[in-house]
Amino acid sequence: MPTARATLLTAAAAGVAALLLTGCSPTPAGLAGVSVAEDGTPLGVILMCHDHVDGAVLQPDDAPAAESREITGDWRHDGPVTGFTTWPLMQTAGAPAAEEWTEERETGRLEKGRGYRLAGWTDDDTWQASPVRFTPEDLAHLKPGQVRYTLDEEIRTTSLDTFRDTACAEAEGRAQEH
Repeated sequence: MPTARATLLTAAAAGVAALLLTGCSPTPAGLAGVSVAEDGTPLGVILMCHDHVDGAVLQPDDAPAAESREITGDWRHDGPVTGFTTWPLMQTAGAPAAEEWTEERETGRLEKGRGYRLAGWTDDDTWQASPVRFTPEDLAHLKPGQVRYTLDEEIRTTSLDTFRDTACAEAEGRAQEH
C-alpha cells in the first residue's frame, strides 16, 4: 500500500506532466480585429478589456503548428496597449499613420484565397488579444468604419464605435456563461 508521501509525489508528478504536455497559452485579455481605411488599406484593431499587449502578429492560418508558423507581419507598440488602437497592416500611399506602432517585419501582399490570423501578444506570454481570422476577400467586404472580430469562434462585423463600446462586455458575459 502506497504511503501518503508516495501518493502526493505521484499526484504532483502527474500534474507537472499534464502541464508540460498541454502547454500553456496566454490568457485572452482583449480582442483583435481587422478593418479597412478609406483607401482600402487593411487595418489592425486591438481592444484590450484588461491588462495589456506589447505588439501584434499576422500569420497565415494554414500552417500546421504555432511554433512553425511563418510570420506575415509583426508590429511592436511603443508602450503597453491598454485600450483601443488601430494601425495599418501594410504601407500604402493612402494608409493612415501608424502612431506608436513600429513595423518589425514588413507585411507583404496578402494572397487571395489564403486565411490569415491577427493576434496581440505580450513579451512574457501572459496575455493576448484573441485572434481574428480573415481572408483578403473578407477585407474586401468591409466598409471603412467597420471591424471584423471573433468572439467564442463566432465571426462578427460591427462598427468600430460599437466594437469599442460593447465588445469587452460581450466577451465578459460569454466568459461567465461558460
